[in-house]
Amino acid sequence: MTLSAAQRARVEEYVRPLYTELDGVETFGRVGEIEQLLIELAEGVDHEPDLLELLTLFHGVVGRLGSLARGSRWHLFMRSLGIAAERIARLRRGLEGFVRRPQTAEDRLLHDAVLLERSGVGAVISRLLAAGRKRLALDRALTQLDAGPEPERFHTRRGQEIAAQRHEVTMRWIAELRSLIAAENGSTSQLN
Repeated sequence: MTLSAAQRARVEEYVRPLYTELDGVETFGRVGEIEQLLIELAEGVDHEPDLLELLTLFHGVVGRLGSLARGSRWHLFMRSLGIAAERIARLRRGLEGFVRRPQTAEDRLLHDAVLLERSGVGAVISRLLAAGRKRLALDRALTQLDAGPEPERFHTRRGQEIAAQRHEVTMRWIAELRSLIAAENGSTSQLN
């Protein structure tokens, strides 16, 4: 079973405002990025697509949902969608544990997708841009760069494979970037 289009629309309407940061930047687009990663990660993995879809939609705003307990606003909203109490309990456990202690296939898939989003060259560029917004000096930002989570932190076989590939490419890219910046800084100082 997957969510109906009407259920999906209602959940998106519920969570979209919660994906807006204090500076007004809307980050709901991350959900789509995570869903794309999950397509590859979930291939061949026995899991419940509707539960994974709900976990994905709510994963980035768990801290903003308030209580997830029975009778809470979130719980009542889930019941209004026609989601069974047992399903809501499983979703709550997944949302509370996917980051630190993923137990189910759905938890492990989401855990790995979230980690993959923080790995690779694109993630490094995002971190460099964030450092620039904070007005961090380039040489300092370069020394703080890393390739993202180590492959051993991933729980799925495919997640470990993708992470290992990204890690290797990213480490080379960071080393080359540092080398090029150092060369530019060296040639600039020679001109003075």
